[in-house]
Amino acid sequence: MDNENQKAYDKFPFCREDVLTNFECYSRKQLKLYSSKRNFDLGSPHKDVSKLSPYLRRRLISENEVLHIALRKNTPSSLEKFIQEIFWRTYWRGWLEMRPNVYQDYADSSSEADFPGKTGIKCFDHWTEELMETGYLHNHARMWYASIWIFTLRKSWLSGANFFKDHLLDWCPASNTLGWRWVAGLQTRGKIYSAKSDNIKLFTNNRFFPKGELNENPVFDESMWKTYESSSNIPYENQNLPTDENIGLIINKNDLTLNRYLSEKQIEFEGCIFHDPEYQNSKSASVQKFESGLIDQLCLELKNFHFCRSKKALTSWAKSKKIKCLIFPFETVGNKYFMENKFINELRSQNIEAIFYMRDWDRYAFPHANKGFFPFKKNISDLLERNGLI
Repeated sequence: MDNENQKAYDKFPFCREDVLTNFECYSRKQLKLYSSKRNFDLGSPHKDVSKLSPYLRRRLISENEVLHIALRKNTPSSLEKFIQEIFWRTYWRGWLEMRPNVYQDYADSSSEADFPGKTGIKCFDHWTEELMETGYLHNHARMWYASIWIFTLRKSWLSGANFFKDHLLDWCPASNTLGWRWVAGLQTRGKIYSAKSDNIKLFTNNRFFPKGELNENPVFDESMWKTYESSSNIPYENQNLPTDENIGLIINKNDLTLNRYLSEKQIEFEGCIFHDPEYQNSKSASVQKFESGLIDQLCLELKNFHFCRSKKALTSWAKSKKIKCLIFPFETVGNKYFMENKFINELRSQNIEAIFYMRDWDRYAFPHANKGFFPFKKNISDLLERNGLI
């Protein structure tokens, strides 16, 4: 690994225990300042934010674990903004789960990932380089970046979302797609996010001041608006697991610790780690190396787990273990890999039933994501209680 990439990975360790240790330290020293400092992009390594998103995205750590640590010595009211940010990602996933056509329209677009090149806008060019080198951008910078992309450079939000998709370590289909739509004014009709030079100057601590370089008064393109109906046909209840049959469990980058979760529920299983290196091969080298590093670390830790790289090899393993029920992490919109009829029918032809298991965190929260975030956040206290956090 070259030195440049190694520096990027030092900020994002592969070992789960290292991630938890880092957050324990952040929780003790900086979490109380999160609300006042979270909007400042002071440059890499971004010490004022937790940088947990690449791990929450793949559930190498869970929302429950993060908030359990955070609330040890803090009250929910003192961490209101941090808790809301944790739930924002959950809200976006639940919202998109009810409107899969939003993502399908984005995925079906012919827009390619567009490399912006040098624009002469110093802050924008800096963020492009930072994203490509580290796989990460501060959340405030992502908002500015998307606004400049759409309204100043006049590029398609679709191509911008694809650019982020290929380069972000924490890319999430819901957060990324809906975040770009929100900036473009497509989430709340016509309510666009405009990057302002004074705002950038303030929240980068004078590092950047693109005065006169931005379109700070963009106009919403009404022709882009499309209404999507909400659907509630989501299986929020998990199937009952058989107690008298061999159970297999697949962990993959949709949920890298479902084995821990099921073990806590005293469910016994044969385990398999799955990683298809050819899946989404448009991803940047940094993202691919990061994901491979996480998988390699898991293989070292879970020596009794089998390892597979293809669906065919997975089916062969399940047959060799005489598995009758195969558990997969639930696949939300944009994360479908195993949850497709051809593969499920192939398993059934081998007398293997596939079950897609949804964590309680999602089961409890998703039904509340049918409208905007403000109605959703009224349920946060109840959701904390249901998850045993207060």
